[in-house]
Amino acid sequence: MRFLLAALAGALLSAAPAAAETRAVLVGVSHFSDPRLDAFALPGAAHDVDRMAGALATLGVDRAALTMLTGDGATLAAIRAALDRLAAASAAGDRAVIFLSGHGTQAPARAADPIEPDGKDELFLAADAGAWDPRSRTVPGALVDDEIGRRVGELRARGVDVWMVIDSCTGGGLLRGSGTPKAIPPSRLGIPAGAPLRGAVDPSGFVDGGLAGGGRLVAFAAAGPGAIAWDDGDGGAFTKALARAIAPDRPASFAALAAGISGSPRRGGTIGAFWTAGDLSAPLLFDGRSPDMVDFARALPPLPFATALAIDRAGACKADGGNRPRSDDGGDLTLLLHCDHVRVDMAEPPQPLRIEAWYRDAAGGYTSLAPPLGLIVAPGRWANVGFTFVTRDPGTGRELPKGEETLVLIARDTDGKAIGARLLRFRAA
Repeated sequence: MRFLLAALAGALLSAAPAAAETRAVLVGVSHFSDPRLDAFALPGAAHDVDRMAGALATLGVDRAALTMLTGDGATLAAIRAALDRLAAASAAGDRAVIFLSGHGTQAPARAADPIEPDGKDELFLAADAGAWDPRSRTVPGALVDDEIGRRVGELRARGVDVWMVIDSCTGGGLLRGSGTPKAIPPSRLGIPAGAPLRGAVDPSGFVDGGLAGGGRLVAFAAAGPGAIAWDDGDGGAFTKALARAIAPDRPASFAALAAGISGSPRRGGTIGAFWTAGDLSAPLLFDGRSPDMVDFARALPPLPFATALAIDRAGACKADGGNRPRSDDGGDLTLLLHCDHVRVDMAEPPQPLRIEAWYRDAAGGYTSLAPPLGLIVAPGRWANVGFTFVTRDPGTGRELPKGEETLVLIARDTDGKAIGARLLRFRAA
């Protein structure tokens, strides 16, 4: 399995047993105990929990299996305790849903953190969040992306399938006239400005890590790092769109759900680009086996346009060795070194097309590298996909499974018909 900076690594594919259970922890932080944050009260976050509970009920989840934390009960300790109980109760084949609605922000990452190329951690603020502590270099009452990733990884290591949904900002500029941005500027918490960048902007958002195999992972977030999510006055625009996309007709897959959210109306506009990761091809709530995209692609003709494969050293991992720029034409099998960055450029096709990009790791798990509606390629418009290939978990140093890995590119026309595909195969050198 490889660390994909463009998205989190996938997981082993296995049909859930008939006795599989679904449990959820739903958190809505509507206000803060620190009076200095009174101006950032977000009453709609509690409504988001109710909407998510209703959406899960539509999917057949028993309300008794939900832990719902809102108001004064949504403290960091309560969130951690609920996640501890979720992990203790879950076994291989079960499904876990973790939902967080509230304010987000960013703070400087630890200097030694190998999986934050932008030098920033994403923070979700619990009800007891407070000002930056310069001694510990932390925000009290904040759930850090590293911890979320570790908890997700521990669930997956048990063979639990995990759906992570986050409706919050992670900081950035504040716009006006379209509702309330779900972010608290870092300066209002006393977080130091100007965290040094160590490479490209980190696309992994809240759910860092998650490299342990076993269960499948799908993650949705209303906004990527530094981007804005909106509260329409009585709840998150993203959560509303998600609930509408689930009811009354249950989407067949996470990919279909994501497509149903894209372009949904919100106050002042529509739901724009949001962040997704993991095995979006899996049936919704992991109710069955994920399709084999490699087999699907093999039955299609070649792509109706050219692609070019380029390989260089990833900026986040340059400490692992010197720069070794090189390129490859994507022949039968491409050998990669630890921390190689792979990019595939797609030439202009004769007609507009949407491109799905799936990565199958050595453990057999899939993750999507494309937006919910696919990458757009068209005459006069090109696109690319990329990922970083590693042979060991950058967080723990543990060796990852070795074997053949595959990038799957599938082209669909404007009617959604699959018209061509290409497979690019990789192996550790």
